[in-house]
Amino acid sequence: MGEMTERDGRALHTAHGEAQRQALVRAAYQIIAESGFEGLRTRDVAERVGVNIATLHYYFATKEDLIRGVVELLTQEFATFRAPDQPPLEELSPREGLRTELEDVRYQVKARPDTYIVLLELYMRSFRDPQIKQMLGELDTHWREHLESLLVAGVRAGEFPPELDIHATSAVLMTFSKGMSMQLLSDPDSVPITSVYDEIARLTTGHVTP
Repeated sequence: MGEMTERDGRALHTAHGEAQRQALVRAAYQIIAESGFEGLRTRDVAERVGVNIATLHYYFATKEDLIRGVVELLTQEFATFRAPDQPPLEELSPREGLRTELEDVRYQVKARPDTYIVLLELYMRSFRDPQIKQMLGELDTHWREHLESLLVAGVRAGEFPPELDIHATSAVLMTFSKGMSMQLLSDPDSVPITSVYDEIARLTTGHVTP
């Protein structure tokens, strides 16, 4: 395969070029899901898409840039791939919004387990790679801000008690969701999501049995 020409570079700014960029990200995502993070090689990504390595490096100067593309894809998946028959998020009350968060996790793990396998691979790699740790930290920050906005809205609407610790509660929900996704990957029928949510709702409303 030859080097990328100036003409090739101009072509990469077209809609076809953007589609090619997304195809490279998707290929990297699939390789991580199939072979783990250790199996991710840029030449294999380029070969899977049918482009040369110079074209891949035009879009992604480093491997870390490509991984950031994968994290962005995961973010999009979490935001847009929801359980069926759910009303738009803006039509839900804050409490209902939190419930759909858990329903969506269960549905996503069942329908697209690769999404969570890739996420788990990245989390494991982040212990040794500070750049990936930073990327996942940014993903968690956006997620925390979303949860905290629901909790704040719930307090204002009287759905949650005014003394609710917003930051601690969002941390509990995030920790539980991460653990639940791993449990669902290993045993999809092991989490009684309705009963679990009822317990979370009982705790967040302050009606805790001694």
